Amino acid sequence: MKIYSKYVILSIILFGMCGAVFSQGASEKALRLTLKEAQDYAVNNNRIVWNAGLSVSEAQKKTWETISAGLPQVNATVNYQNMMGFKMSFAGMSIPMVPTSNFQATVSQLLLNGSYWVGIKMSKIGEEMSETARLQAELDVKHQTQSAYFAVLIAEENKKLLEQNLINIQALAQKTEDMVRIGVAEQTDADRMKIQVVTIVNGITMVERHIEMAYNLMRFQLGVETYAGIELSQTLDDLMAAKDVYRLQFRTFDMNANYNMQLMDGQINLADMRISLERASTLPTVAAFYSYTYKIAKSTFDMSPNNVIGLQASIPIFASGQRHVRAQQAKINLEKTQNSRALLTDQLLMQEKQLRFNLNSAIESFDLQKLAVDVSQRVFESVSRKFQQGTASSLDVTIASSELLQAQTNYINAMMQVFTAQTELEKLFNDF
Repeated sequence: MKIYSKYVILSIILFGMCGAVFSQGASEKALRLTLKEAQDYAVNNNRIVWNAGLSVSEAQKKTWETISAGLPQVNATVNYQNMMGFKMSFAGMSIPMVPTSNFQATVSQLLLNGSYWVGIKMSKIGEEMSETARLQAELDVKHQTQSAYFAVLIAEENKKLLEQNLINIQALAQKTEDMVRIGVAEQTDADRMKIQVVTIVNGITMVERHIEMAYNLMRFQLGVETYAGIELSQTLDDLMAAKDVYRLQFRTFDMNANYNMQLMDGQINLADMRISLERASTLPTVAAFYSYTYKIAKSTFDMSPNNVIGLQASIPIFASGQRHVRAQQAKINLEKTQNSRALLTDQLLMQEKQLRFNLNSAIESFDLQKLAVDVSQRVFESVSRKFQQGTASSLDVTIASSELLQAQTNYINAMMQVFTAQTELEKLFNDF
């Protein structure tokens, strides 16, 4: 029995040591991030940004593909022919056709083609648009990461407020039970306090679920594993001071810096290049070539030269108006794109005004709700003292507690609205 007890004690010690090592390893793996670090981490690991970067590389390869079409092209062919014993009759003679085999190398060079140069310009524009789209993807990920960061902090702040309220209500509930036992208070008063305690406990449970959901969203944006540990090193007060939301109210909006506008300008440039492309299709195409043939096996009568050099020109003459109609279609497409840009301009200006209005309203509401929380806290403390002195009822305490919870909920919601309005305006300004 003693030996068995020793084994049990040894097993418990080893299990505890393994648990400590595992906890230490999990703590070491936890990401401790400021908001800026979280955004940078997301940009480097988010798969959407990766794909946008791959699109940039793809556009660069397409540009090189277009350029290489106008560079020297070299092709080689090898052929073998066997006439299967065929004999050609010529001037009363029967001439056997022997097998032939040739190796031919051809070098060609494009000399003149208007569509080629327009195509290069269009590829360059497409490359620039891909880079802008990558920056837009980074901006979106930063915006979503910041929203998730704020959501976690606000949910945790809400939990702290509820836990503090729970401590106060539990203390009052315990005192009420004591008062019931000595006959100073009624059981109804104690029951009301218990209901209030249960209400706050349920609220804490719901907030804990919200916190976990917010962390899961954060993990998704960061591109980490589902169960990866994350610690946020900044508080709401830190972010309110660092972000300086009041500064955004007076910042000038540069529409040309907006990525959506830059992408629209790229589409206009492409539409304009399509017009040039249709015009270039009416110009001739000139190419030079050189061909060398090495005759591995010659025929009986071989009169073809080994070296050939020449020029080839293709001149468009008449296409029954097809090219003209395509040029008109390109002009119509350009006009449509210009109209879309004007529409986007109006939308961005309207969005700027609305987001400024939202931020101003959110700041005003936040200041009011912060004042309401202070007032509700003082009222609750006053009613709690009166209840303990016997000059207020348990119903008064319940009402004051409910009003405090509502005021704190409104305060949390107002804070979230401030951060949401701030984040949306920063996204419009490309300011992350």
